[in-house]
Parts: sequence; C-alpha cells; structure tokens
Amino acid sequence: MKNLITLVALVLIVACKSETKENNGSTAKNETKQEVSKLSNSSANYSSLFDTYTCDIGVAELAKVLQIPVSNITAQTSKALNECLFKIKGFGDGHDNTGTTWRLMSVPSSKGQSKKEIANLLKDKAELPSRIVMGRDIVLADAGDCYIASQPRRGIVRILNENYDSFIVVTYQTKASVQGRTAEQHDALKLKAKDLANYLVTTHKK
Repeated sequence: MKNLITLVALVLIVACKSETKENNGSTAKNETKQEVSKLSNSSANYSSLFDTYTCDIGVAELAKVLQIPVSNITAQTSKALNECLFKIKGFGDGHDNTGTTWRLMSVPSSKGQSKKEIANLLKDKAELPSRIVMGRDIVLADAGDCYIASQPRRGIVRILNENYDSFIVVTYQTKASVQGRTAEQHDALKLKAKDLANYLVTTHKK
C-alpha cells in the first residue's frame, strides 16, 4: 500500500511539471501573438526618428533619461550628422580611463529586413531556451508602436519598426572591451539603453 501511494505521488509530480512547462510555452506564444497584433495595427508617425533623425539630445537630457549625474557624461564630436556620441563614467574605466563610449545613431536598412528581423526575434523568444538566446530579447516599446531588441553580449539595443527603411541603434560597448566594468554595471547599462529607446519612441511619436 505504501509503495502504491509513493507511485501515485510521483505520477502527480511529473504531470504537474509537464503541465507547467506546457502552460509556460503557451503563455510565451500568446504574448508573441499579442505583440505582433499590436504592431500591425499601429499607424503612428515616426518619420522624425527613422527618416530624418539628427543628434537632438544633449548631455543634460541624456543624464535625466539615464538617471546618472550630468558630470559623468561628456559630449564627443562625431563626423556623422545622425550620430550622438558621448563618454560616460561610472561603468568601468575603459582602456584609456575615459569610461564608456555611448553611441546613438540611425542605421539604413529596409522595411522588409526590419519585418524579418522582428519575426525571427519573436520566434526565438517564444521557442528557444534561455541558454541559447543568451540574454537576447525583444519587447514592445512602452508607446506600443515599435520594438526594442536587446543584445547585451554585444552591448547593443535597437529600435525596430517594419514601416521604415532604417532602425535606431544604441551601443554601450561589450563588457570585455571596457576595462574594470562589472557584470552588474553591464546589466545596468542594458536597462538604461532600453530606457533611452523608450524615451526616443515616446518623444518622436506623432
């Protein structure tokens, strides 16, 4: 009788684990469908961000968005009109002791490529184990009209929209390329890059 009770308990545990795994998979797929639906129904105008973007954010504004002291940010000169370039202290010294190079710029692409990229990232998020994705993620922006794709190992966050022939990229360098940067500091920069992406989407939405 005791053996029978033990066997029944084991069967119930296995069944519960299986059901939880199935529910988690279903939830991820449902979230992906909802995200696709939201983007497809969007008609907001982001031409000032994707089509004609120029470096329109200063040190004080960036410090407010990233929630770091103004004194920790220095504007750098860039040869590209569509690129903002800064040096940020507090997240590793860097090889030249000037900190992290923070870059924001528009990158030419195509509507078809952006649509394909969004679809592939959503599929990976729904179907692949976290160990394979390795921190990569894609979420809808707070405004609900664009996607924010993160690649923390490369120190990159992108803003994607399938209605435009370019995308916006924010880079904060890889962890290995910045001397003295800790894993915690790198994770913090990933979140701050996403905050900036959300800020840009919100302020340029018309």
